Amino acid sequence: MPDAAHTVLAPYRAGRLDLPNRLAFLATVNNLGRNTEITDDLVAYYAARARGGAGMVITEGLSVHPTSIPNGTTPLAYDESLVPGFRRLADACRRHGARVFGQLWHVGRQALWNPTLQPWAPSGGRDPYSGVTARTMTDAEVREVVAGFVRSAVNLYVAGFDGVELHGAHGYLITQFLSPWSNHRDDAWGGDTARRTAFVAAVVRGIREACGPDFAVGLKLSAHEYVDGGIDLAEAQRIVGVLGDTAPVDYLAVSQANFSPSLEYHVPDMAFDDVPFVHLAAGVREVAGDVPVMALAKVPDVATADRLVEDGTADLVGMARAWIADADLVRKVERGETPRPCTYCNVCWDFIHTGRRIACMYAPDTGREWHADPSAADERRTVHVVGGGPAGLEAARTAAGRGHDVHLYERADRLGGRLRRDAQTPGREGMGLAADWLAAAVEDAGACVHLGTEVTPETVAGWDAGDVVVVATGAVPVVDEVPGVTTVALAEAVRRAGELAGPVVVVDELEDEPVYAFVTDLATRGTQVRLVTRREAPARRVAYVSRIGVSRRLDEAGVEVHALVEPVRAEDGRLVARHVYSGRERDLGPVGTVVLAGPAAPGPHPAGARDALVIGDASSPRSYVAVSQEAHDVVVRLGREKGE
Repeated sequence: MPDAAHTVLAPYRAGRLDLPNRLAFLATVNNLGRNTEITDDLVAYYAARARGGAGMVITEGLSVHPTSIPNGTTPLAYDESLVPGFRRLADACRRHGARVFGQLWHVGRQALWNPTLQPWAPSGGRDPYSGVTARTMTDAEVREVVAGFVRSAVNLYVAGFDGVELHGAHGYLITQFLSPWSNHRDDAWGGDTARRTAFVAAVVRGIREACGPDFAVGLKLSAHEYVDGGIDLAEAQRIVGVLGDTAPVDYLAVSQANFSPSLEYHVPDMAFDDVPFVHLAAGVREVAGDVPVMALAKVPDVATADRLVEDGTADLVGMARAWIADADLVRKVERGETPRPCTYCNVCWDFIHTGRRIACMYAPDTGREWHADPSAADERRTVHVVGGGPAGLEAARTAAGRGHDVHLYERADRLGGRLRRDAQTPGREGMGLAADWLAAAVEDAGACVHLGTEVTPETVAGWDAGDVVVVATGAVPVVDEVPGVTTVALAEAVRRAGELAGPVVVVDELEDEPVYAFVTDLATRGTQVRLVTRREAPARRVAYVSRIGVSRRLDEAGVEVHALVEPVRAEDGRLVARHVYSGRERDLGPVGTVVLAGPAAPGPHPAGARDALVIGDASSPRSYVAVSQEAHDVVVRLGREKGE
């Protein structure tokens, strides 16, 4: 039974909605499917969230028309041949009590990943993100796409879905019709608010007529685009009023931003406070009447969701990244456990928008649910894990959870490794959430933790010959001195931020957010900082949605960025750099300290560790995702050698 202390976990009924609770797993691209196949991986991904307690499971955007096939993994809802696959997906989720909604999606001029298609849009013009120029849809083409939405809904209805969500947010086709920023028509589909709302109203009415009285239709709406001349809250309220009069929907999911520079607000990262756009949901609810309103965007936990409902902000609450981090989100809360918290690093967004399968920074089963094996190991082993950073913690957690006798050794007085070092930089404190959760999970799983313990040859000699040794001792910075100037590694610079002689030049080899958080903080303190990268631009490994904020903060802090150069030497207190392609040298100005942000090399391994399994940065310095998945997979194989 749901925990009575949590308002959002009680059943909810309103109109066509009959939900086991008020929490929705939101639509998020995952790249697990195929255009013409509902894969086992895709079904398992959604079923895991349904099993984990989602009241509503909303699929990723499903294509409604051949002019909107953004990539090779988007299932084509308009294709009747996918109905059996959609039925298998719906059945897998409903088996666990969840209600299943398919998000119907047309990208319009935002043809993000498929430049070979001719993009259709209500008005011509260049998309600010993809750079493609759309052509204006004719009246007949508008009606053709409306029919595509309806046909797609019918296919999902036949497959056993409970409803659909129309993607009217983030600048896609429905938003393009709704927004005066992108809709410049003067016919029945554009002009004042009522005519700009006519497209989505026609879609709603068409689905109602085709799918009958019990099939629910929701709308995800950007209640503020944060662009001049676009939808703002007042206009969103007018849109809601028009829809209420002409084509009422069954719920309104309130989002924000579009694929312009306002994309930074689309999935707010750790630089934002929790629920930073909740005022938009509250504003929509003021005019929504009896239509339930769903709040979303950086809702970190069930307790926050409770507050949003209890204070009248919303009727429903949507969460995506929190559920990507832990598929068992609700079930753990019901059992009194702490779900794996999302750090809001946006690694998941980066993976999907660069064409990779969805992944979480430190949840190794995310995107791999079909292959996950929760069973105990075939043979119980004694496992010694040396190193308490992200790889060592994941190895110890997984091994203990599978029934092995685990000992974890960490020479520091606290677990976490580079997660802790990352969290020391202002703006990156959220990474400490991952370290805290992993440390607690290791102990909860029954591992014996030895802090302040250096593993020596004598230590290793005392272990039984049949014990498993896992080395996860991390990496060490590579410090190639720049002649003529004090040169320090980033980790040391973070510890000594107030002591560094300026001006400071940071040489960026990590190309990731910890570098820019440090640089921005240093500049904000009043230190003159230059950022040097041998790439065309910094932040290559940062999700684009967060890269906008990185670039904005660097500029606001007055940081000079020098691209395509690398430092050579300092002469008379000035830094000389050379262009990485032409080799031409140039003077970058005064320098007091050079900070090297990368690279790193595997650290020393414990002497005498025989036949050790070397994982994580101790094997090869890599991303959090890579070391977490490797640690998990290596340990899952333990105890199976006889059966392989």
